[in-house]
Amino acid sequence: MSYMALYRKWRPQTFDEVVEQENVVNILRNAVIQNRIAHAYLFSGTRGTGKTTLAKIFARAVNCLHPVNGGPCNECEICRGILEGRILDVSEIDAASNNGVDNIRAVIDDSVYSSSVARYRVYIIDEVHMLSLAAFNALLKTLEEPPENVIFILATTEPNKLPVTVLSRCQRYEFKRISRDGIAARLRYICEETGIDATDEALGFLAEKADGALRDAISLLDQTSAASQGKITLASAREATGSLDREFLWDFTAAILNSDCRRLLELSRRIFNEGRDPSVFLRELIEVLRNMLVVMSVKNPTELIFEDERGIATLKNLAKGLRVREVSMLIRELSGLDNNLKWAVSRQIVFEAGVLGAADRRWKEDTASIETRLAELEGRIADLAEKGIAVRAFVPETGALPADSAKVKAEPEITRSDAKESIAAVTEAKPAEPETAELKPSEPKAAETEAAEPETAETKPSETKTAVTTPADIPASNQPLQAVRRLEKKRWDDIADEMEKRGQVSMLTWYSESIEQYELPGDRLLMVFEDDMTVSILQKSTPANLKVVNEAIASVLGRPMEQVVALKADAKGIIADAEKAAEASGTGADDAGVTETVPDNVPVNAPDAKKNEFDAGIKYFENLAQKMNFRIEYGD
Repeated sequence: MSYMALYRKWRPQTFDEVVEQENVVNILRNAVIQNRIAHAYLFSGTRGTGKTTLAKIFARAVNCLHPVNGGPCNECEICRGILEGRILDVSEIDAASNNGVDNIRAVIDDSVYSSSVARYRVYIIDEVHMLSLAAFNALLKTLEEPPENVIFILATTEPNKLPVTVLSRCQRYEFKRISRDGIAARLRYICEETGIDATDEALGFLAEKADGALRDAISLLDQTSAASQGKITLASAREATGSLDREFLWDFTAAILNSDCRRLLELSRRIFNEGRDPSVFLRELIEVLRNMLVVMSVKNPTELIFEDERGIATLKNLAKGLRVREVSMLIRELSGLDNNLKWAVSRQIVFEAGVLGAADRRWKEDTASIETRLAELEGRIADLAEKGIAVRAFVPETGALPADSAKVKAEPEITRSDAKESIAAVTEAKPAEPETAELKPSEPKAAETEAAEPETAETKPSETKTAVTTPADIPASNQPLQAVRRLEKKRWDDIADEMEKRGQVSMLTWYSESIEQYELPGDRLLMVFEDDMTVSILQKSTPANLKVVNEAIASVLGRPMEQVVALKADAKGIIADAEKAAEASGTGADDAGVTETVPDNVPVNAPDAKKNEFDAGIKYFENLAQKMNFRIEYGD
């Protein structure tokens, strides 16, 4: 005898063998027991959920000579005749290939004759939604009032395509998707009966890949068992079904999370070189991200995902430092990319651009035209700053750090907030003498207050407009070292909120791992971590990411701060060295408590320095106005 596919060989033959359709099974079983057989039924649901199978079981049950608990015995002459196809009272019609009105008329003409052997004539019309409108209209009257002892069972995956007049004349039953546990249990039973050796992880993977269709899962098992030599493992199941191995998926996921563009392009090229379908790969990648959400959200993820201990440990490691919202946004981004690939002319280019965009964390959001213009102007201001036209904002190299601590330096570029202030100043320029916005330091130090010289006509806020300055521009004599102080939790939360507002969600997830923060002498911010991987990642962060983080810190603390990241074990030494440096400079704990922050744009005390600063500011705004096609007029 020729080989029979597993899904045909193991098709359920009784109500008890049907997997996870208890609601429909109970209704049909009770209908047979109580002899309340309707004339028309509609079975609807996704593929592989048992619609046609239950229709055949029900057809035998209503005609069985010795029914067992409402189901067919499969032993009597009627049941065996139907199973072997010898009794023509039960007919199965494929509406996909017999969808014309003439085909339906043949069914109507045949239904007027009484059954030959069985009690009922049963017509199973599969894929009934494929019938033409004329065929539906021809069937309508017979479907409403069929001849005695005639039953119509309609099966479809798209009930929305059926006319309402047909739906109203049938008893409708919805077939739900079969759970992965239910599919895996059925696959395990088939393996035990046929002698197939397979691991639970492999069967779980096949059940997950079947996407709720038991027939698909059994077909995949048949395919995998034929391709595997001996025991079916997770690796052999992935290879036989055309899926990339887990290590590749994990590597690709890590590249996205770490914004490793070069690695992403290398892995993407491998996908296309091996002839893989990028849409299939994206769905598997989204599944990995979904599993990451599970391990991030529940304590015992083994009940919700099919992974071994190594897989769960890897997922937890990938999810470390991430937020649920960021992973959810990645899933939405990749889902949109999957949808775009359906219409792409060059799928590889669209795929690579999509994954690079997801890695960059530049989420697709509607941006107003004014924001686009503002970004362009900020770029121009940055160009001016690079040419030395405008005064730069930078962090001084004050104090030495231990060699084992990671040091992250601020970018020597003008900040986003400074750029916005500069643009606003130019656009609001009036035909008057340049003015400087009055700066109000919150709590100036006593030493600075006493040392300040009387204001002159050149340095009055009402008469001058200085360029952007920072505490780094102040002479060292005016910046005595402060004792180490721990940063308040509220201020650290404010920094996190500011980073999120500036679109740095990916960096925020790493910075959120910081357990303590300290303000060190020399405008340095020490962030303490427990995980050495986090310190390593922050140390290797791109200048563009660190620039935005520096802007967020400066916005909250009121001045640029040099970032210092270190492990908890190294932080004590850094703090101790900072305390010694503060004592050596003559600044004790009492002096340290005078002020929390140094305000931005503190005027320089030396008259010559103020004049140079004023001249630099005037030159900066004149160049900016010329670049932006604005005119600045000065008074007498």
